[in-house]
Amino acid sequence: ALLSEVLSDVEEVLRAQCVQHAVENNVPIEEVTMRIYQKIISESSPSNNDVISVANISDTDAKIVSAVSWLLLTEVQRSAALREANRLIIRFLGARKHAPACAVFEMLPPDTIEVIHREWSKEYQNTPLPPDDTNAVREYLCLQAYLDTHQAYSDWCSHSANRPSTPHCNPDRTITFSEQVAQEEKKKSYDMSLQRWEQNLTVQTQLTRDKMLNVLLFIDGGWLIDEVEGTDNTRIEQLEALRGQCIPSTTFLLVNVLRESGQDQAVVELCEYIASEQYQLYKLFNQQQLKDLLDKVYDSSIRCECDPLQYNAPAIDDTAS
Repeated sequence: ALLSEVLSDVEEVLRAQCVQHAVENNVPIEEVTMRIYQKIISESSPSNNDVISVANISDTDAKIVSAVSWLLLTEVQRSAALREANRLIIRFLGARKHAPACAVFEMLPPDTIEVIHREWSKEYQNTPLPPDDTNAVREYLCLQAYLDTHQAYSDWCSHSANRPSTPHCNPDRTITFSEQVAQEEKKKSYDMSLQRWEQNLTVQTQLTRDKMLNVLLFIDGGWLIDEVEGTDNTRIEQLEALRGQCIPSTTFLLVNVLRESGQDQAVVELCEYIASEQYQLYKLFNQQQLKDLLDKVYDSSIRCECDPLQYNAPAIDDTAS
């Protein structure tokens, strides 16, 4: 306990060096860093005086995010770091705090999964990862897919809003020859800009659609469904609650993207997946959400002259994940 108090006051640039000395002297450093991490988390509760930073993260949430760094000082603790980071991301997403959720995810090094497998194989060779680590890795991939979806949607919205402005001209005013030439050049420049914008929008729309389907139709059982059945009932309830929050919201975002890009038939096709017994996504919608979704599907079916009651051959690629 004393060592954890001392280490917690060490500047970040010196932590790795202190950890190295501790390891050389057979100090159980993983226990120490976990104690520091847990202390920071337990002492970090939101207050009315919280200051929101430029990154849209409060001071309290920033402390929680930075606490993860204590679990990244040794590779042998990477599996614990992954489980704790997942727990924080789920907590933030449940509170609809996407900025700190993304910040926690970015704290984890890109080689995290590789390190976990490597550290496990050092002692257990080719034996599969234990259930907790197996589920943590899948959970990490699920959360990554969801965060990627929101970034793609944000990029799509930004690009959609930046359509090139139409050149202004006054048809009632007589213009000189040089002015006419200048107007024609502006029109050519506008046409080229508009064409590039439309091409980029098509690409961004497809990318956003694919990433959203990757969440809705996540492989091997579904998004945030454990690979190995867990026994932590509290965690299972948290995951199910987040599924009930994020699956419907992602569906409505996808419907918006498809409708705004004129893909009304794809909206009708999407409904087939929501109603499918294979995915059982409809169970995550409340009655009002289902009504709102069906209203949008019906409206899209009219626009694309498609009968939703007769449609049973979805063409959306369910291998997007």
